Amino acid sequence: MEVSTKLFNAQATKNFGKINEQIQDTQAKIASGKSFLKASDDPVTASNLSAKREQKILLDRFIKNGHTAKTRLDLADSGLNQVINVLTRFSEISIQAANDTYGVDDRLAMVKEMEELATLVLEITNTQDANGKSIFAGFKAATSAFNKRLDGTVEYVGDRGNHALQVSENMKVVSGLDGGTVFGSIKTDYGRKSIFEIIENSISAAKTASQVSSKGTAPAKAELELAVSRNPQNWAFDLEGSEGKININMNLSQASIADLRDEINLYTDKTGIEATYDDTTKKITLSEKFAGTITISNLNIEGVDGATTEPEFYFQMESIDGEGNKIGHPRQIVDQDQVMSTSVGDIKKSINHISNQLAFIGAQTRKTDQQLNFLGERLTIVTAEVSELGDADLTKLVTDLQATIVNRDAAQAAFVRIGQQSLFDFLR
Repeated sequence: MEVSTKLFNAQATKNFGKINEQIQDTQAKIASGKSFLKASDDPVTASNLSAKREQKILLDRFIKNGHTAKTRLDLADSGLNQVINVLTRFSEISIQAANDTYGVDDRLAMVKEMEELATLVLEITNTQDANGKSIFAGFKAATSAFNKRLDGTVEYVGDRGNHALQVSENMKVVSGLDGGTVFGSIKTDYGRKSIFEIIENSISAAKTASQVSSKGTAPAKAELELAVSRNPQNWAFDLEGSEGKININMNLSQASIADLRDEINLYTDKTGIEATYDDTTKKITLSEKFAGTITISNLNIEGVDGATTEPEFYFQMESIDGEGNKIGHPRQIVDQDQVMSTSVGDIKKSINHISNQLAFIGAQTRKTDQQLNFLGERLTIVTAEVSELGDADLTKLVTDLQATIVNRDAAQAAFVRIGQQSLFDFLR
């Protein structure tokens, strides 16, 4: 008869089972490298670890957004710098085209280069990122920012939205600018224009640079022929003689050219210039009472907002000698928007405008760089905290496992020895 009972055996088996489970848990922790396998093992640590992991995921997202913004800002920066380089070359060519020493063939070569540069600007403004999203189209990033119409003009087809990406719990960075602001709203002396309007004006002005002028002079006497609209149209220009300069500002039409004679004669005492009108030829003759120089300049014509290859409205001015003979060559005095000097000025304004946009891009890039550095430091700290909370101390676990195995083996040996004893062993 054995001393052990069913109860004794059951209790021993249960205890051995618990020890084996403990060994298995320790082995699983060593294999996984985790300090606990389920939240119930350490609820407080599990809760803290979960919060740190969520924070790490959030920081990873912010860093990804920061790198995306940085890439788009770099593309925008590169594009704007390229446009500035193109406009600088445009300015150089425009200044050359305004020089009378260049011939027709020279100007044709200049115009050809300007047209190629205009195509390059259109390509730059339609720059896309690695995902095929347009940098300058606003929120309509899936489409090109600018589209060239059949008539050759360029229109902005994006919107005025500015992309912004979250790079911290309370900070966003702008990752691009809309083309309408950057390229479509450049302030000039004659209103806001798009970069493409300014470029087209420059090309047209270059084509007509040898034919037109913003200023005409004649010694003592001049004949004016007006190319004017049938409908009333505001004309404004400066008229200067030996007595001084005045500004003429009035509505003119083909039926009211004679009114210009009357307007000029109202100010004869201030300019020294008298005007007569030939009803047959529809021409006005200007005479300087003191044989001084007659100057017409700064012409602004209503409805003329840019240069064209064939100016529609203008003064044709010819000098007349004392015997009534025409001398020299006729001068075509046109609206200031038609002349090369205005185009050169508008191009410079375009460069300044885009430079300001470039400064904004630079500020956003620096902001993004600083935030990425800060996010990197935060991520390092949070990663260390996650490791500290969730990673197992392998040295301690191995030591604990060895101790548990030794204890189990000792307990099993004792159980076997006790189980082999009988009543006679206790009666000796």
